[in-house]
Order: sequence, then structure tokens, then C-alpha cells
Amino acid sequence: MAVETSVLATKLRIKYLGNNVDGKQSYITKTYSNVNPEAEDEDIYEVSGILTSLQTKVVYNVCRLQDVELAEA
Repeated sequence: MAVETSVLATKLRIKYLGNNVDGKQSYITKTYSNVNPEAEDEDIYEVSGILTSLQTKVVYNVCRLQDVELAEA
């Protein structure tokens, strides 16, 4: 059975290092919605660099999130 995918939404999530709480690392997450689903990974990463340069926190990771619909072909 073949399956087709359709991208419904794309988001950019940037996770920053927060403070240590009770000896455990905490994180601060910012999510930006309405990213163009056709945008290249490199372009999204470049935008994340611009956004993170405006912050004082250290970046832990950058993620591209996609909501995908699966349907039988």
C-alpha cells in the first residue's frame, strides 16, 4: 500500500538553555508558527540564527516541526 503525505503546517522551534533548578537543566522554548512549508532547511536555519542573535540565552537546539497528513494513495 502506497502512502501520500501532505504538509499541513510548518513551525520553527528554538530551545534555549535556562537556569539550573535543583541540579537539573531547565529549557526555554520559543515556537514560531506559519513558516512556509516549501522553505528550505538552510533558509529556516538562517532565520533561526538571526532570531537567536537577538537573545542573550545560549541555544540548545533548533528544530523544524511539520504536521503531516498521511493518506492512502
